[in-house]
Amino acid sequence: MNRVLRIAVTLGLLAALLAGTGTVAAKSPNGKVFDAKFVGLPVKGMVLAGVTGAGHAWSIESGKAMIFANDRVKVIVEGLVLSPEGTQPAPMGAVVVSCNGGVAAGDIVQSANVPLSQPDGDAEFDGTLPLPSPCLDPVVFFTSTAGTWFAEAGG
Repeated sequence: MNRVLRIAVTLGLLAALLAGTGTVAAKSPNGKVFDAKFVGLPVKGMVLAGVTGAGHAWSIESGKAMIFANDRVKVIVEGLVLSPEGTQPAPMGAVVVSCNGGVAAGDIVQSANVPLSQPDGDAEFDGTLPLPSPCLDPVVFFTSTAGTWFAEAGG
């Protein structure tokens, strides 16, 4: 009985999520289809959606990631620092989007380098990335230039 109830609840939540996403995208061909807050890397080396975490824990004061129907990705990062030290050693980072669990070729895309302010750990990116179609269950990362993540949104 519990299994049947869990399946019904899961299907109901999935239907609500898909209906909500479809409504946002239907309003405008360039409408927002993803909007999530960033969280820092809690433990070094953690793998999420096919992307490996950095070799040190990171924390973030605040941050937001948005994806629009036209593949535009907007990222705002504030106070991204090593945890618990509170220092910011990386002068550059990148934005990585993982779609569909990041398991197939082309499911993970990375931006060009993005400047990361010193010592505050602030960065912004607003550009178009070649996202796969469909891009289901996206996770947006702010990473090192090598692609190991410091913070993620949506995972």
